[in-house]
Amino acid sequence: MKPAHSVLEGATLWQDNALTVARYEMTALEKNILYMVMASIRKDDAPNTIYKVSAKELMTLTGEQVRASDLQKATKKLITRYFETILPSGNMLQATFVASAEYITGQGIIELELSQKVRPLYVELKDRFTTLQLHTALTLNSKYAKRLYELFSMYKNLPDKTFRIDVQELKERLDLIDAKTGKDRYEKWTHFKNRVLDPAEHEINGKADLSFSYEPIKRGRSVAQIEFTVQYQRSAPIVAYEGPNAAVFGRLTMHFGLRQDQANKVLSLHQLTDINKKLHQIQIRIVNNELENIGAYTAKIFGV
Repeated sequence: MKPAHSVLEGATLWQDNALTVARYEMTALEKNILYMVMASIRKDDAPNTIYKVSAKELMTLTGEQVRASDLQKATKKLITRYFETILPSGNMLQATFVASAEYITGQGIIELELSQKVRPLYVELKDRFTTLQLHTALTLNSKYAKRLYELFSMYKNLPDKTFRIDVQELKERLDLIDAKTGKDRYEKWTHFKNRVLDPAEHEINGKADLSFSYEPIKRGRSVAQIEFTVQYQRSAPIVAYEGPNAAVFGRLTMHFGLRQDQANKVLSLHQLTDINKKLHQIQIRIVNNELENIGAYTAKIFGV
């Protein structure tokens, strides 16, 4: 038996660096919907191609329960999400990601139409592009972890994986500074560190095909820049299990520290909804830094 969805095998997402460094805000669910579209895009698609996102497949891949009302709220915001960036040509582009979203009644399918100006940034790639792993991008919970993972993925195949960025510039990319008023959501360095950088570091370093560390660079008494160092380790195949529960098997072994025999036992003893519910509870404890040994705790919770 083959896996139910080909994307479960670990699809690679591609986007122009102009999108990676663009300034915009997007929730984690909106990002996940867009990631699903990115996984479906092919270079020879017609410009007016409509991309289908299955709510059931999205929930299977992320292990998160999502209500229809959550999806509708997310796509309503997604079609208004504005970004601006500098193109390789030097031109400034101001655009939205998605032009329209249509729900197919009774099927759990969303049909999405990409903005015509953004589509080339996913398919007409030359020298400046970023590759992401779909499985990692989807299962990062924080919207900031998702954006930072994109940024660090831009450096993972470069010889020099250490770079500096102004704190102000990074905050602008993450849309933490209001463009109209200039108000900074996390004006104090400690707030930015504790609520954005440290949770993202913990999550990315525990889940992704790369890890990072950072060092604040002060100018006087204030932190003016951050020096990031990225380390890339090519992951083992995500799926070592065939069947409709391949994504959950991948989460149990890759993210929650179980051995393959333990993951198989969990799948044989527990219902999928129960597994996802328990994993969500464990993830909350991970984010809050409450666990020293994630694998041992997960094994105890599932009785394996």
